[in-house]
Amino acid sequence: MHLPARGRRGYEVYAAGMEASATDKAKLLRFVRPGAIADLGCGTGTVLELLRRKYRKSQFVGVDLSQEMIDRCTKRFPDGEFMLHDITFRIFAEASLDTIVLCSILHEVFSYKGYDYSAVRRALRYCVEALKPGGRLIVRDGVKPAEQDVVYLTFLNESAWDKFARFSLDFGSSEIVWRLVDNNRVQVARRDAMEFLTKYIYDVNWKYEVKEQFGVFTLASWADELRKLGLKVVHKESYTIPWLRVTHWEKDVKMEVKTPKGFRPTDYPHSTMIVVGEK
Repeated sequence: MHLPARGRRGYEVYAAGMEASATDKAKLLRFVRPGAIADLGCGTGTVLELLRRKYRKSQFVGVDLSQEMIDRCTKRFPDGEFMLHDITFRIFAEASLDTIVLCSILHEVFSYKGYDYSAVRRALRYCVEALKPGGRLIVRDGVKPAEQDVVYLTFLNESAWDKFARFSLDFGSSEIVWRLVDNNRVQVARRDAMEFLTKYIYDVNWKYEVKEQFGVFTLASWADELRKLGLKVVHKESYTIPWLRVTHWEKDVKMEVKTPKGFRPTDYPHSTMIVVGEK
């Protein structure tokens, strides 16, 4: 898997984004089985920090494919165990871990492996094999909307409109089909609206983030993927991170659906999902 070389400024912004989302990522903690815990795609160690504070008697290992991220984690946790590894290959022995966390990494696996669903499924399969009986796999990532309809976006400022135009040309995994229905209202698939809304906030790392498809599966499909591997799904939820909605979306983009009586507001798409499987 080939990762982008973001440059010093790009890495700093990327790392800051990871830390800023720590409060939301803390939602994962209540599902952890203490003991031997692996954080796959550990990045700068945001989740590891949360885990180490709560489960002080557990043993931790962080895995990432980026040497930059491994170096940052090693500096942050001098006593930690870290591995430079591609998670679509087997890493751990069978039945050796109590909890595996995959936080915002599987959409990167999908995107940087050429938008390949089999790469995501391979990573999940190796995780399941590595779990002990009763162990848990915790996945937090983007989520594709379940609805297969169209929505209408109205841009509330010129910057948001310009970003949508750029997004429609630059998005990596598929063509963005849209239609201008009046002076400022755009018709687009709901799934593509979700991809735009979760990306247009990026500037420094735009050329990398716009190539990533955040919504790999719907929430129901994420749960089905775990069930197919023999896990019992003990929790699933999807939601919109409030910071995104309040700080950006409500100020920049109005989203509507069309009814026989005209246009009416519709909820912004969920940005994030958590699904937990138990072996």
